[in-house]
Amino acid sequence: MNKVTVVCGPTASGKTQFAHLLAKKSNGEIVNADSMQLYKSLPIITSSPSPKLRNELPYHLYNFLDINYECSVAKYAQLAAEKIKEISTRKKLPILVGGSGMYINSLIKGFSHIPDIEPEVRKEVRSLQQSLSSNDFFELLKKSDSEIAKVLNAQDSQRVARAYEVFLQTGKSISYYQKSNTKLLEGFSFKAILLLPNRQFLYSMCNNRLEQMFKNGAIEEVQRLLNGRCNINALAMKSLGVKEIISYLENRVSIEEALEAAKTRTRQYAKRQVTWFKNQLQEKHIIEFSSYEEYEKILTMVSPPGFEPGTT
Repeated sequence: MNKVTVVCGPTASGKTQFAHLLAKKSNGEIVNADSMQLYKSLPIITSSPSPKLRNELPYHLYNFLDINYECSVAKYAQLAAEKIKEISTRKKLPILVGGSGMYINSLIKGFSHIPDIEPEVRKEVRSLQQSLSSNDFFELLKKSDSEIAKVLNAQDSQRVARAYEVFLQTGKSISYYQKSNTKLLEGFSFKAILLLPNRQFLYSMCNNRLEQMFKNGAIEEVQRLLNGRCNINALAMKSLGVKEIISYLENRVSIEEALEAAKTRTRQYAKRQVTWFKNQLQEKHIIEFSSYEEYEKILTMVSPPGFEPGTT
């Protein structure tokens, strides 16, 4: 049976460095499982792997999509499954790395095939969503699709919009399509490793990452998107920190306020990720740590011969 290793965890938990060393040690290649790192216009804001790391071993499905392309779970699964099969045929170990739980599950458990949504329908739904409060928009969904509304949260804007656009496009509840299941990696076994910093240390890692992003080009990266008249409603623009930087660039908040808002939203997102991985990822090996010193020791355990902490 072909094997796939999954390195997952909340944002800023050190997945990329861990996976990189694991790949060097185990003759592996890395496949992206982060929905935002698919996009080519946001390498800084999405903390995509550096050119230095990519020069050391193969990385797949990073920073290649146009910012306005919305990649569904099904489309991602098809792309990732092809890469994983290709890597396996070369007798290398595919290492799936990321924090997008639904992407990871689409490969481990399979995914539901939902019809493509026409651009006009999507535009109508997103425009309507922007014009209404979260609760009012959710009420629209509830009237159209009461079945899926029972399991969604009004504040989960992305899933609520997705459910509503599916109903408008097909006349059927998204739950109708979710009952079917397509699995693209039959004959593959998965070993999942969950990196899990304790709560306070995770929050400090999130804060540190945001501070470095703001200093090292994230603001300029978002400015380039605005200069290019990018569709700011695109899925990729929901990446952590983007809307806060836009608020700063439009002179609605100070840089300090934008940074604090981005930190808050990132911590909230990390908390939701931890909950998801603990409850939804059934079989996993959990690696816990509470300091950078402990993390360095973990890296030493997975590193190839001759590695010294801090060199990669």
